[in-house]
Amino acid sequence: MTDSSQLLADLKTTTQAVENHDWVSAGLGGATTALDLLGASQDPLAALTSAGFGMITELVRFLEEPLKQLQGNPDSVSSHSQGMEGGGQQVSSVADDYRQSAGPETSGWSGSSASSYRDNSSQHADCVEAVGQAGIAMAKAATGAGKVVAKAQQEVGGLISEAVGQIIQLMTQAFAAAQATFGASIAAAIPQAVAIATQYGGQIAQKLGVLLSDSDNLLQLITSVTQGLEAATQLMTKLSEASKSGSGEDSSSSDSSQTSSRYPSSSQYSNSSGSQYSDSSDSDPDSSDSQYPGQSRPRTPVSSAQQS
Repeated sequence: MTDSSQLLADLKTTTQAVENHDWVSAGLGGATTALDLLGASQDPLAALTSAGFGMITELVRFLEEPLKQLQGNPDSVSSHSQGMEGGGQQVSSVADDYRQSAGPETSGWSGSSASSYRDNSSQHADCVEAVGQAGIAMAKAATGAGKVVAKAQQEVGGLISEAVGQIIQLMTQAFAAAQATFGASIAAAIPQAVAIATQYGGQIAQKLGVLLSDSDNLLQLITSVTQGLEAATQLMTKLSEASKSGSGEDSSSSDSSQTSSRYPSSSQYSNSSGSQYSDSSDSDPDSSDSQYPGQSRPRTPVSSAQQS
């Protein structure tokens, strides 16, 4: 049978790994950011239009697509994670209460049955706490994932802003030289602007690749949590079945004992001579039935006489 204490310890370790963001790589700065930034509305390309280079904006529009994909609803993530964590803490509290009450209530018990009960109750408490720990781990995972995505969103936005800054500088110089070059400088700057956007697009793709890798790392931890949860529920089922089986045997033995005491053996009905019947005429020769003069009453089993 699975060791409940080891199962609980493994879940606590996994929860700690999720909470400490051990699954986050250095490619995203090695740290997370505020969850609120997940819903931040950014439009770094707007600076191009404001600078008078709107025709370039449409050519580099592809830069903002990843940014849109990374936007989310921080309130939804926060509320769901808080609900899961609160539920997990309540379940863990129930396990603590059960563990604390089981000891004192059985302190006076002795024997193998008492030891078996204490062991089963301890394992039950571990399994219940494991269920609560799994809920806490899932809550931490949801919050952590939201923060990492917000971090990626922040860094992608920063890369787009850098690209826009370089493009504005390039186009400003091109427009300044347009009169002297009869517009050739502008024509030459446009593909250069697209090239800058493409270069930064590659850096953005790398950031998204890191985010995907981190997501895989987190998924492995979540899989470990779900496996631990499944193992805990299976162990609780086995413990319950074993408990019911033991109770059934005790009940059967008790019923047999009660049946035996309710129906005495035939030896309790026998007289000193070993006969099952008692002859009333033997004990009282002069005894006769008033309805039948001269006749003795028929011999009657003691049990019938007691019932009458």
